[in-house]
Amino acid sequence: MLVSSTLRAGLQSGTIMSLADALTQTVIEKPSSAGRYDVMRTLRWGICGLVLHGPYFLAGFSAIDKRLGAATSWKVVAQKTAIAQFVLFPPYLCLLFSLMGALEGHPEIIEKVQRQVPQAFLGGCIYWPIANGINFSLVPGSMRVPYLAVSAGIWNSYLSWSNQRGNQTIDSNRNQTPKIRLITIDLTSTHRLVDILPLPSLFLCDSTRNQHLQLLP
Repeated sequence: MLVSSTLRAGLQSGTIMSLADALTQTVIEKPSSAGRYDVMRTLRWGICGLVLHGPYFLAGFSAIDKRLGAATSWKVVAQKTAIAQFVLFPPYLCLLFSLMGALEGHPEIIEKVQRQVPQAFLGGCIYWPIANGINFSLVPGSMRVPYLAVSAGIWNSYLSWSNQRGNQTIDSNRNQTPKIRLITIDLTSTHRLVDILPLPSLFLCDSTRNQHLQLLP
């Protein structure tokens, strides 16, 4: 029973998150992407929904319901919404961008998480309290994951766009690494320029002693 409900939640989330990314690429990003559709990007979001979003929030909201019971008052609704926003949501964002970075083969996953999570969390502080308030007060337990998946689909359109923009920013910053001149000095003859490399410091070579001296910038 647990396996089937977890699989169903994953399939629902994976499908809706894939559709959300497809919508993002074809409608939101189309003017700037010249119509190029990234199938693998959509597949990555589908995997995140299947293995992370669905199972994670199914377990998380089940635990909240078990602890606080049915949302019979606005006080309980507020408590559940606060727990979802400040207990469930931040770890999920860290896991989401870590998994997405791994699937993308991103060389700087920690940097990606540090850049994307705070921005996504602040945006979620506006969107998700409203969505979760409706979730806990009006949506029956059997429909909670589908409702959350649809809500997440809308939210995921934003995340997909934000993730793509964040990748472009990180790549742009990496390509702008300053280049430092590497100079070899033969102390018995003249100076000569050997190469230009993206190194963080300047090296001098004493060819008479076969030694390299590092001069910090």
